[in-house]
Amino acid sequence: MSGRSKKSFPAERALQMTARQIGAYLNDREKKFAAEYLRDLNQTQAAIRAGYSAGKDNASAAATASRLMRDPCVRAYRAALIRESVEDMDVSRESVVLKLLEIYQRCMAAVPVLEWNSDTQSWEESGEWRFDARGAAKALEQLTKLLGLDAPVKLDAGGDGLEALLGALQGEKIY
Repeated sequence: MSGRSKKSFPAERALQMTARQIGAYLNDREKKFAAEYLRDLNQTQAAIRAGYSAGKDNASAAATASRLMRDPCVRAYRAALIRESVEDMDVSRESVVLKLLEIYQRCMAAVPVLEWNSDTQSWEESGEWRFDARGAAKALEQLTKLLGLDAPVKLDAGGDGLEALLGALQGEKIY
């Protein structure tokens, strides 16, 4: 161990702890395993690269990796490494929303359909336009989840359904 016993690891505080603080409960190979796993998400190869025995047909490394993946301290360390990497990249909820909006706008931009003209030996506009409906729908789906707008809408059967639906689309809660 690097200094502290895993038995004393405060799992309930793991989200507030840094990778360095959590790493104090792990030995060097466990820390290396977590970092190596994040390289390619291959737990068996991560165990081998971290210095654990591969065994016959990598069976020993696979077993060790499986045990490490279930270890609460190793899991918390991996999560902290990811969290700190995201913070270093300056990724925030707002930046993700802006990127999703940009994707949506690009998908909704009409693009001319080109057809090959064998007489002129060139691509020419056909007069039709298309957009990426699937990409736009996926971006909207991700936006609604991220913004918490994906809760089911209950319409009142006694009222005007169209008004209720329009209100729901504008953010009003309907129950």
